[in-house]
Amino acid sequence: MMIKVLALLLGVLLIGIISPANPAELDLNHLKNAKYFIPSWENPEQGEWVHLHNGEFSRRDPDNFLYVGIVDVALGYLSNHQSKDAAVIYGYNTGGSGFFVMLCAVVNENGKLKNTALVDLEDRVKINSLRIKSGKIIVDMATHGPKDPACCPTVKKIATYALVGNKLEER
Repeated sequence: MMIKVLALLLGVLLIGIISPANPAELDLNHLKNAKYFIPSWENPEQGEWVHLHNGEFSRRDPDNFLYVGIVDVALGYLSNHQSKDAAVIYGYNTGGSGFFVMLCAVVNENGKLKNTALVDLEDRVKINSLRIKSGKIIVDMATHGPKDPACCPTVKKIATYALVGNKLEER
């Protein structure tokens, strides 16, 4: 009996060693406590990375104010990896009345988050929903028409993005 138990335990240990481990899955907590890029006004390629805590970042310096907050998150498959990736919509404010909304593709590379691509969705758009379907990011939102005030977008838009290399391309 003792030999059977030892053989069973040894078998379980060997299976654990031989079987490939699943890469860590992303979850909302990972994404709410990750770093995100805020582009510079002068040169969008430059900017700063901010580390969110519980989905927010705040710097109250009157000369360099910045608030960043997550608006929506969707989990799904964007890359050819076996683990889920994410689409994250976050917005930022630099002290004025604007709230600039960004879409970020976050790829899970063996349990490590990689902010792969970023798209500016514009100032004060209203996000209705975000999802990933068939490897594409689908954003249902209201954008500004030619006569809409900045506060109140009214034009319904469903934008579909595909991750191509390290860029999000609208389809």
